[in-house]
Formats: sequence, structure tokens, C-alpha cells
Amino acid sequence: MKVLVFSDSHGYNMSMAYAIEREKPDAVLHLGDHTDDADDIRRAFPALTIYHVRGNNDFDMDVPLFAVVTVGGVRMYLTHGHRERVSMLHSGLVPARAREEGCSFAFFGHTHRMMAEREQGVFVCNPGSISLPRGGPASYARLDIEGGMVRTLELVDEDGALLRKESFVRK
Repeated sequence: MKVLVFSDSHGYNMSMAYAIEREKPDAVLHLGDHTDDADDIRRAFPALTIYHVRGNNDFDMDVPLFAVVTVGGVRMYLTHGHRERVSMLHSGLVPARAREEGCSFAFFGHTHRMMAEREQGVFVCNPGSISLPRGGPASYARLDIEGGMVRTLELVDEDGALLRKESFVRK
């Protein structure tokens, strides 16, 4: 199963649409700023499963601030991160909240900067911004899930070129 993770599209959703068209994912996670973009993607790709959360620039109270979802058998914590005190150099309260929710993976946005690391027993990832990046290219994350496990997590640029790869397969 392929999952794409986007954040901070800020009204520029064409790069997301191109990535979805090119990659043909089974699901999309959108981490806020702008939830309207997730709605546009849902209209453009009605058969695609899309999960999304609200960011600090989103005002639709029907969209949650955080979500716990199970995708391909993997329990994940989704948040924009502004309420969990994320910063350019720190994932704030995200790992602790993910652990409290029994999640092995957590995804957040807000900083517009890519990061992927294990913290407090949780793999935490910020896919960067698909439209307004800071400190690197426009980016998103690509997950490969098989047998209820994340096999790989890749950070890629807006054209799908690999920037960083994490493998979770034990040999």
C-alpha cells in the first residue's frame, strides 16, 4: 500500500494533484494549512482515501486538530503541530502524544521543514511543505506499507525525486 503525506499546501494544490496522478497512492494524509486543499483533492480524486487535520491557518471546526488513523494496519498520529509546540528544531509534544495514543508513527507539519527521526519510541516525520518550503525543496513523504508494517518512508521533492529514505525492514 502506498500512502502520500502532504503538509502546508497553503492554497497551492497543483503539486499535490500532480504527485497523486503520478504516484497513484492508496491513501493521502494532509497535515493542515489549508484543509480546503484536501477537500479539492477529494473532489478531484473521489475514490482516494484522504485523512486530514486542521492547521493554524484553517478555520473549519468540523476538521479535527489531530487524528489517530490506522492505514494498512499501521496506527498513526496526525497533527499540524502548532498546538504541540513544534519548532524548527524540535518536534515538541508530538512524540509523547503519539505514544499516549498507542501510535508507532507520528506526522506533523507547521514548520515547513522536512524531518524524520525516532523519538521516545515513535518514528516522527514532518514531510516539509509541498508549496512553501523552508530550508530545502518543496517536498512530501511517501510510505510503503505491507503486512501491517511500514516498510519504507521516503522524503521526496515535488517531482518525486528521492531526498531521504528510511527502511524499517529487519534483515
